Amino acid sequence: MSRSFAILIFLGFTTAAIAAPALRTGEPRILYVAGDPGELQIYSVKPDGTGSEKLTSDAGNHLFPAWSPDAKKIAFSIEKDGLQQIYVMDADGKNVKQLTKDGQINRGAAWSPDGKKIAFTRWTGVTHNVFVMDTDGSNATNVSNSEYYDADPSWSPDGKLICFTSTRGGDGFRIYIVDTDGKNVKEVTKEGNVNGFVYPAWSPDGKRIAYAHPAAGGLEIWLVDTDGRNNKQLTKEGVSNSYPSWSKDGKQIAFGHFDGPKSAVKIMDADGANVKTVVELPKTVPEGGRVAFKP
Repeated sequence: MSRSFAILIFLGFTTAAIAAPALRTGEPRILYVAGDPGELQIYSVKPDGTGSEKLTSDAGNHLFPAWSPDAKKIAFSIEKDGLQQIYVMDADGKNVKQLTKDGQINRGAAWSPDGKKIAFTRWTGVTHNVFVMDTDGSNATNVSNSEYYDADPSWSPDGKLICFTSTRGGDGFRIYIVDTDGKNVKEVTKEGNVNGFVYPAWSPDGKRIAYAHPAAGGLEIWLVDTDGRNNKQLTKEGVSNSYPSWSKDGKQIAFGHFDGPKSAVKIMDADGANVKTVVELPKTVPEGGRVAFKP
């Protein structure tokens, strides 16, 4: 996220056939959000755009889906009355359990590589900070612990670090890296993103971070080394592109493309080549429609 900026995320129902949820071991899948505002649901689809499956159906907006490392669970947020709580369910949509219960905004869950922790963004009553909790919702600890707006965590593959976005640079949102105990905060990007929707995603090899950043009047997907070097623009899709998510082998990146009343889930090679549309999503809904490649 990155704050309640005026940019809206455009999502909708796909025209692909909706199948009954099923577990398919080893099959590549991409999670996405679709539906009507107030009743947004989580779906999964193959990278070729076939086999779309609806995973949730309860009331409220179902947002920010995230696979567990073993792909057996999905963490997500449900938004009701302007608040969000984090839940977890099986990969087929069954056995839904609520994790956070503090009456605040809790969103953007990200699993640790060992599957024992979940990082997320929480409204502290003053601003948003990055927290880490056990996967049963207990022992929530403020990791970024600042007066700034800190959000959108992503774990390093070795589980030792978390990258996140923050306004502490004073010119919008930059990417920072912090130890999982909250120590040793380091800046990665040297220029702020005033539009928000940065959503950094750590590569499987641990060397790079994909993220959204302004370009040509919109937002495009960029790639930067974890030390801030070799920053380069990957997409030139126009308008707004965000929510990058890496394939398990690191060879592809899925992302959301948002163009006025139209939008889509797309994939591309990790160097920005061969952009393809996976699902077209025509409806307009608020932020939270994260795209998530199955690990």
